Amino acid sequence: MENLKVKANNYAEENVINVLKEAFAKVYADGYRDGYKDCKEEIPVDLSDDEVDYVDLGLPSGTLWSNNFKMTDGRISYLTYGEASAYDLPTEEQVKELLETCKWKFTYINSSSRKYDCIGPNGNSIVFLSYGYKEINSRITSHDTIHFWAKDSYNELDKSSVYMYYDKRPIKEMHKMFMGYRLPVRLIKTK
Repeated sequence: MENLKVKANNYAEENVINVLKEAFAKVYADGYRDGYKDCKEEIPVDLSDDEVDYVDLGLPSGTLWSNNFKMTDGRISYLTYGEASAYDLPTEEQVKELLETCKWKFTYINSSSRKYDCIGPNGNSIVFLSYGYKEINSRITSHDTIHFWAKDSYNELDKSSVYMYYDKRPIKEMHKMFMGYRLPVRLIKTK
């Protein structure tokens, strides 16, 4: 006569893999459907990792800006517009609010590096360093300029970005860039 415990263990060994496969397949399919649904309904989802720190600059809209560009393995992430659009990019209105509401202090770091300190109405600040951008050949271009993507809803090959530079006076403006270029990404979120 076979012991019930032995019989139960034999049954579990034979069936546990199939049960786990079915459970994982269902979880994957449910997650895929939910993500697809959110995308179709244009529901914004924060895909950034937990390493992003946001700063409240005291802006009227309540927008919080990341304290640095998006990083991957400790290095600046250069993303095409298509890749960047999966993240919470600032809108043109949020960029204009930042550029017009905050105080800006420009500093030359060295011959090819620039820095803008952005000081919010509440005294908190974030820094924008010049990292340039990458054209199709993946080489960094314009080391002395600051670029990052902004949200763009137009169906064109050139997408909205922010451009900052100092040439006898500070230049801080919206600019169109080819969506295949790789720019740094500055993330935002609302309170």
